[in-house]
Amino acid sequence: MKDYKDYFYKKMPDVHFGVDIFLKNDLAREQKLKTHWHEHMQMYYFICGSAMLECNMKRFIVRSQDIVVINSNELHYMESLSDDLQFYVIRVDLPFLFSNQVDLCQTKYLAPLSQNRITLRNLIRDDTEVLNCVVKTIDEYSTKRIGFELAVKSSIYQLIVLLLRGHIHKIMSSDEFSSRVNSLKRFDTILKFIAAHYTEKISVKDLAEKANITVFYFCRIFKQLTGKTMTDYINELRLEKSLEYLQSNDLNITEVALNCGFEGVNYYSRLFRKHYHISPTKFRENNMEK
Repeated sequence: MKDYKDYFYKKMPDVHFGVDIFLKNDLAREQKLKTHWHEHMQMYYFICGSAMLECNMKRFIVRSQDIVVINSNELHYMESLSDDLQFYVIRVDLPFLFSNQVDLCQTKYLAPLSQNRITLRNLIRDDTEVLNCVVKTIDEYSTKRIGFELAVKSSIYQLIVLLLRGHIHKIMSSDEFSSRVNSLKRFDTILKFIAAHYTEKISVKDLAEKANITVFYFCRIFKQLTGKTMTDYINELRLEKSLEYLQSNDLNITEVALNCGFEGVNYYSRLFRKHYHISPTKFRENNMEK
């Protein structure tokens, strides 16, 4: 399984051109892109298969021809629901659209979008204008005919206009924006700590101390940002890691459970069945047959 960071935390291929477009087709059924966030705007255009997405605690199923907008500084997560999932990723570094001389377009629309003060609806379905604009942008970027940079930049401007006219979700105040950014930055360290120590015993008290806030406030903000309690979040991460072990025969089920941080195989098996609707043993057998 390739690390999602290879795709989603890489730098733009050309630092002077703030748009990157690529096809992602390596997520088999039940494989996931873990909860993360980034400062650039990102769009997914699904061309095949289906997936479950969670953006800012809202969960929905996507299918072919759907478009998903990931706002800047927005926590999101994806799980493939099919073996034929294919989607284009369009990454836009919004300051790339800024002009050297600050103008009304920049201050009224582009800057608030890049700061996440204007948030767009995540799921866009059955909007022909937006779909055609996305397809045109991908075509220009892929074929790279002369002047494609101008064509892509022009299409991104047009796409933003269409999104602003038909798909605004919320306009935040400056205070709301500042509070959200501060929470994300503070909890980014916490999420990285959990990812590095998920096999160990982690207490809410220890994480709250790391974030320098009370346990009550920590639990509330953690749930607001991830949509999950800390226990559920850690258990899901451990379950995801166990899938990698189960795809080989090196360890038995008890060893898999212990290596992923679970205290016992019974608890692990019960959570696995509840989350994936199949037992760890049956999952391994199915994988070996494939």
